[in-house]
Amino acid sequence: MANVALSLILEKIASKDKDFRYMATSDLANELAKESFKFEEYMAAIEKQVTQVVITQLEDQSGDISGLAVKCLGLLVNKVREERLAEVVTALADKLGPGSRKEQQRDVASLGLKTVVAELDPRRAPTLVATAVPLLVEGLRAERVGCKARRAGVRWRRGWMVAAMGHGGGGEGGAVPRPVNWVTAPEWAPDIVLNSLDILTEITARYGPQLKDQGALLGALLPELDRERAGVRKRAIQCLAALATALPPPSLDELCAVVLGKLEQQGLKQEAVRTYMQALGAISKSVGYKFSRHLGAAVPLVISRLRGAPEGDDELREQCLQCLETLVVRCPQEARGHLQQILPAALEFLRYDPNYADDMEDDNGEEAEGMDEDEEASEEDYSDDEDLSWKVRRAAAKTVSAVITHYPHLLAEIYPQVSPALVSRFREREESVKGDIFHAYVDLLRQIALAARRREDAGVVGMLRGDMPAVTRQLSRQLKQKSVKTKVGVFRVLLELVAVAPDAVGSHAKDLTPGVQAALAGSADGVRLPAFLALRQTVSSSMWYFVWHSLCCGDPLQDKTSTGSNLKIQALQFLNSAMAANAPAVFQGSAPALAPPVFAAAGERYYKVAAEALRVCEQLVRVIRPDSAAPVQPALQGLVPPLYQCVLARLSAPDQDQEVKECAIACMAAAVAALGDVLGPADTNQVGALVEEFAAMPESRARKRAKRGGEAKEPGAVPKPAAAAAATPHVALPAEVLRVLLERLRNEITRLTAVKAFITIARSPLNVDLSTVLAPVLAELTVYLRKANRQLRQSALAALEAVVSKDGAGVEPGVVRSAVEESAGLVNDGDLAVTALSLKLAVTVLRVQPAAAGAVCDKVLPQAMALVKSPLLQGAALDSLQAFFNALVTSGAEGAPTFEQLRDALREAGSSGDATRSAQHAAAQCVAVLCTAAGQDQVNGSVQRLLTTLQDKAAGTNRHRFALLCLGELGRRADLTAFPTLPDVLTQAVGSDAEGISDAASLALGGVAAGNLAAYLPLLLRHVSGAAGHPRQLYPLLKALGEVITSVAHDAAKRQSMTEGQQKQILDLLLSNCEADEECRAVVAECLGALGLLSPDLVLGALRGALGASPKARAVAVSAARHLVVERPHAVDAQLAAAMPQFLERMADDDRHVRKAAVQLLTAAAHNKPGLVLDHLPQVLPLLYQQTQVNKDLIRQAWWWVVDLGPFKHTIDDGLELRKAAFEALEVLLERCGDRLDPAAFIQHLQGGLKDQYDVKMPCHLMLSKLASTAPGQLAAVLDQLVQPLSATLTAKVKSDAVKQEVDRNEDMLRSCLRAVDSLSRIPAAASSPAFKQFMDTLVMGPNLRERYLSVKEERKEAEGGDSSAAY
Repeated sequence: MANVALSLILEKIASKDKDFRYMATSDLANELAKESFKFEEYMAAIEKQVTQVVITQLEDQSGDISGLAVKCLGLLVNKVREERLAEVVTALADKLGPGSRKEQQRDVASLGLKTVVAELDPRRAPTLVATAVPLLVEGLRAERVGCKARRAGVRWRRGWMVAAMGHGGGGEGGAVPRPVNWVTAPEWAPDIVLNSLDILTEITARYGPQLKDQGALLGALLPELDRERAGVRKRAIQCLAALATALPPPSLDELCAVVLGKLEQQGLKQEAVRTYMQALGAISKSVGYKFSRHLGAAVPLVISRLRGAPEGDDELREQCLQCLETLVVRCPQEARGHLQQILPAALEFLRYDPNYADDMEDDNGEEAEGMDEDEEASEEDYSDDEDLSWKVRRAAAKTVSAVITHYPHLLAEIYPQVSPALVSRFREREESVKGDIFHAYVDLLRQIALAARRREDAGVVGMLRGDMPAVTRQLSRQLKQKSVKTKVGVFRVLLELVAVAPDAVGSHAKDLTPGVQAALAGSADGVRLPAFLALRQTVSSSMWYFVWHSLCCGDPLQDKTSTGSNLKIQALQFLNSAMAANAPAVFQGSAPALAPPVFAAAGERYYKVAAEALRVCEQLVRVIRPDSAAPVQPALQGLVPPLYQCVLARLSAPDQDQEVKECAIACMAAAVAALGDVLGPADTNQVGALVEEFAAMPESRARKRAKRGGEAKEPGAVPKPAAAAAATPHVALPAEVLRVLLERLRNEITRLTAVKAFITIARSPLNVDLSTVLAPVLAELTVYLRKANRQLRQSALAALEAVVSKDGAGVEPGVVRSAVEESAGLVNDGDLAVTALSLKLAVTVLRVQPAAAGAVCDKVLPQAMALVKSPLLQGAALDSLQAFFNALVTSGAEGAPTFEQLRDALREAGSSGDATRSAQHAAAQCVAVLCTAAGQDQVNGSVQRLLTTLQDKAAGTNRHRFALLCLGELGRRADLTAFPTLPDVLTQAVGSDAEGISDAASLALGGVAAGNLAAYLPLLLRHVSGAAGHPRQLYPLLKALGEVITSVAHDAAKRQSMTEGQQKQILDLLLSNCEADEECRAVVAECLGALGLLSPDLVLGALRGALGASPKARAVAVSAARHLVVERPHAVDAQLAAAMPQFLERMADDDRHVRKAAVQLLTAAAHNKPGLVLDHLPQVLPLLYQQTQVNKDLIRQAWWWVVDLGPFKHTIDDGLELRKAAFEALEVLLERCGDRLDPAAFIQHLQGGLKDQYDVKMPCHLMLSKLASTAPGQLAAVLDQLVQPLSATLTAKVKSDAVKQEVDRNEDMLRSCLRAVDSLSRIPAAASSPAFKQFMDTLVMGPNLRERYLSVKEERKEAEGGDSSAAY
C-alpha cells in the first residue's frame, strides 16, 4: 500500500500545476509522518526517488512548496538508509556552498540542513557529522576567497581609473584586465560563511562528542575570529563555545591558551580585543568547571583589560564584566580565591558614569532631604543617546548579584562592601540599570533572610538594621520619581526588607508613607485633589470612601494601565506584609493618611488591585483596634465607617472575581469580629449625586461649596463621629452584613471562605448577635458535612463547634441534633483530623445543649467505641476521644450512659481478642480519664478489679495486658498508695514470659512511679540495681525508669518532686549499665538524655567523662547527648553548645558505633537547633564527609564478611548503616544550614552516594533535586560528571528471578532518579552540557524510560500547582 501511495504522490509532484505540486508534497509529508511508514528492502528504488524528489522540491519557485519540502526532509532523514542520509546531507551542503549563486536556494538549503540536524535521530548522528562537517569547513574558505577577490577588484578599479586619466599602466591598449568573478564573489561569500557557521554550531552543540577530527574544526574556526565582518566573528565565537564543551583537555587548553595569548598581546586593535574577550566569556560559560585551570591567568587579565580600556570603549568594559560574571557563575569554587579582585572591580564600575557628575553625598542627611523634586526630575530625565556607560553599570550590577548568590557562606564579608555601594546607586539615572541594582539588593536581602532562618545570632541582620536609615532615605527619594518601574522596584525591595527585618521597616513607616500614598493615589492630583480636600468637609464619614474613589479613580469601572496596576499591587503587598509583621501601634499614626487610597484601591475594577487592597483593609482592622476590649482611639474612629462601606460594597456586588469575593468576606469577618460594636448604619443615599456634582465642579466652586457646608478644617483631617453606644450583652450588626454573608455561605464558589468567616465572628470576644441567621447557618454547615471536600468538612465542623459554643443554648434542639447526627458518621479512623473536630463538637453539645445529649449517646458513642479499637488512633483524635468520655461522665445529661456502662464497654474493647497493642493503650487511657473524672472512689474500685484480673490466670493474656496498661494510666493520674500489693504485682509481671506482658508491666510500673515518686521511685531503683547483669530483666525495668524520668522532665509540676539525691542516684545507676547489651544501652541513652533535661550540669559533666571510657560507654554518651537536643528552647542549650565540639569530634573515633552516634547527634542538632553546630561546621564537615565513603581497608578487616549459603554467597555490609546516617545528616544540613556549606565539596561527596546502594541513593537523589534549585550554578559545573552514575542507576536491571519486593524497590529507585533528572533538566545551563543532553535524548527520552519520565514530570507539575492551604 505504501508503495502504491508513494507512486501516486510522485506522479503528482512532477505536475506543472503549482496546486498539484503543493497537495502532493503535503500528502508526502503526511505519509512520512506515519509511525508505521518505512522503506522496505524491496523499495530501494522508491526510496532513492523520493529522496531526489524532496531535494528537487527545495528549489521550487513557490515558497509554500519549498517549505513543505523542508518539512518532508526532517521526516525523511529518519526513514531512509544511512547511505541515503549521506546523499541528502551532501546535496544540501552543495546547494549551500559556492556552487549555488541564488540567494533563495542557499537560504532553503540552510534551513533544510538545520532541520535535518534538529530532527535527526541521535543514533544516526555519526553519518551526519562525518558527511556535513568537512563540507561546511570547506565553506568557511569562501570568505577568504571573497576577500582576495575584493582586493583584486580594488586593484583593477584603481588601474582602470589610472588608465582613463592617461597615466598609462594596465595591459594591452592601456586596459586593465578584469579579475574573474570579482563582483560575484563578495555577494555570496559572506552568506556561505555565515550559514556554515550557524549549522556547524548546531551540529557541534548537539553531537560534539561524536566529532572525529575536532582539531581540524578548531583550526578552521580560530582564523574566523580575525575576519572583518562582525557577524562572522560573532558566529565563530558561538561555534567555538559549542565546540569547547566536546574538546579533550589538551585541545581545550590549546584553545584557552590562544585566546588568552591574544588578549595578552600589546598593541592589539580594540576591535580584536573585544572579539577575544567575548570569546573568552563564551568559552568559559560553555565549559564551566573545565575552565578553572585557567582562572589564575584569566581573572587578572580580564581586570587589567577592564581598567585599561581606552576612553569611550564601553563595549569592552561591558564584555570584561560579563566575563567576570561568567567565571563566578560557572566556576564558583575556583573563583572564590579571586573574589578580592573581582568584587572591588565590579563595585568600582557600578559607579562608572563619566558623562554625569553627581557630587551629592547620600550619607549627608540634610543635603539629601533638601533636594527638591525639580532636581530629582532633572537627574531622572538626563539622557544621552550616544552614552553607553549604562551598559557597563548594568554588567557590574549583574556581576555583584552573581557574587552575592554564589557565596552565601561569605555573606558577613561581602555585605559591608556590597550594601553601601548598592544603596548609593539607588539614585541611578538609567531605569534598566536601576532595576538590576534593585535586583542585586533583593538577592542580598534574600541571602540575609536565609541566613537568619538558620541561625540565631544577629550577624548580618544587625548590620542591616544599622543601615536602615540610609536605605529608607534612599528608597523614599526613589518613590518620588516619575518612573513607575522604579517605584515597583522600590516596593519589591521593601517587601524583602519586611521579610528580613520587619521591625526595622516599621520604625521608618512614617518616612515611607508619602511614597505609598503617591503610589496608590493614581490620578488624584492637580485640580481633583484640592477639590476632594474641600469636599471632605461637607460629607459624612460614611460617604468618604465613595467620594475619594470617584475623584482618584474616576469611573469605578474604568480600567487602569497594567503598569499603574502593577505599582498599586506592589504597594499594597508591601503594606499588607508590613502591617502583618509589625505591632498595630506602628501604623496607627499613618493609618489616617494611608486609609483613603487603600479604600479607593479596593473599589478598582482590576481584581488583583482590589483583592490586595481588601487584604490591607483586613490588616487595617487590626491597626484600628488591636484589642477588642479597649475602645477605638479617637483619631482612628473616623476610619471605621468608610472601611465598612468600602468592604460592604465589594461584598454585596455579585459580579466579582472569586479572589475579590473571598478577600471581601475575610475582611468583613475581621471587621465584624473586631469592630462590630462600633459599626453604624450605612448612609449612602446621596453619594452618587454628590460624587457627580463635585467631580465636574471647578476647584474654586468646590471650595466655596465646602465653606458653605461648615467650618473649614485642616485638609485631610478625619472628623470625629458621635460617641459609640453603650456596650450590650450582644452586639447588633446591620442586617445587610449577615444577610450577605449567609448568601456567600450558600454559594458554592465562596462557601469555604464564608464558613471561615463565621468561625471568626463566632469566636469574637464582642459576642456578636447571630440570632437572625443562626438557624440557616447551622443548617448549611450541617449539609456541608456530607461534602467530599475535606477542607470544607473540617471548616464546617470548626464553625459548628464555634457557633454552638457561643449560641447553642438558644438554638432549637432539633437543629443541634441534626448536626450531631451528621458529624457522627465522620467519627472513624479514616481521617483522624476530622474525627477530632467531630468529637470536639460532641463535647461542646454535651456542655451547651443537654437536650441533644440523646443524639450524642445514640449516634456518636457507638462510633467512639469502634474508634477505640483502631490501631491508628493517636494525637489530637485520641485527646478528643478522652475529652468526650470525660464529658459524658460529667455532663449528667438525661439519657447519658452511666459510669459503669462506659467503663465496661471500654474494658471490653480493650481486652477483646482482636485488639492491637496500640488500641489497648488508647483504651487504657480512656478508662483512666473516665475513672478520674468520676472520682477517687471509682478509681479505687477500678484498681481493685484490675488487680483481681491480674491474679486470675484464666483471664488470658489480652486481659492481663490491658489491666496492666490501665493500672499504669491510672497511677499516672491518681494516687494508688492505698494498694500496698500493687508494686509486687507489677514487678512480678515485669519478669513474665507471656507475650507483651513484660512491656505492659514496664509501662505500668513507670506510670505508677511517675504518679507518686516518693512511694514508688526508690522501689524501682532497687529493682533496676538488682537486675544488673540480667538483660532480660534489666530491659523492662530500664523502660519503666525511662517512663518516670520522661514524665518528670516534661511536667513542670513534677520537676521539684525529684530531689537532687534521687537524680544523682539515677545517674550513677544508668552509667553503671553502659556495658549492657545493645537494647539496654539504647534505653540508657534515652534515660540519660531525659535526665539531662532535669539537671544539665550533673548529666553533661558525667557524659563528658564517659567520652574517655570504653567504646560502648562512648557510644551511650554521644547518643544521650542526641536526646538532649529538643525542639523547643531549653535551659540545657547553652551548656550543650559548649560541649558540642567534644561530642562531634567523636566522628573520628575508632569504633564505628561511636561514629554513627556522633553523626546522628549532628543530624538532630542541625534539624532542631542549627545554632548549636553552625560555628563548628568547618571542623565537623571533613569528618562527616569521610563517613560517606567506603573504606576498602575497613572492608577487608571487619566491616564486610561473606556468608556462605550453599550454592551462593551473600555479602553483608555493616558500614551501610553509617553511610546512610551520614547522607541523612548531609540532607538535613543542606536544608537547615545550606548557607554554611561549600557547594563544590558537598556535590563532590554526593557523587559518591549516587554510586552506592539503594538506601544511600534515595536520599542522594532528593539532595540533588534540592541543589538544582538552591545551587544551580555549582551543580551545572559538574553536570557532565553526574551523567555516569545516573545512567548506571537507570540502566540497572533486576534479576530474572527477583521477588516482588526487589522489583518494587527497583521501580522506586528509577522514579527517584528520574525526579532528580527532571530537576537537573530545569537548570538553565543544562542545555549547554553535551553529555547531559545526549543522556536525556538517548536514555531518558528513550523507549524504555520515556513514559516514566513524562509521568514524573506530570506529578511534579500537579504538585507545584496543587492547593497547599492549611485547613482548620
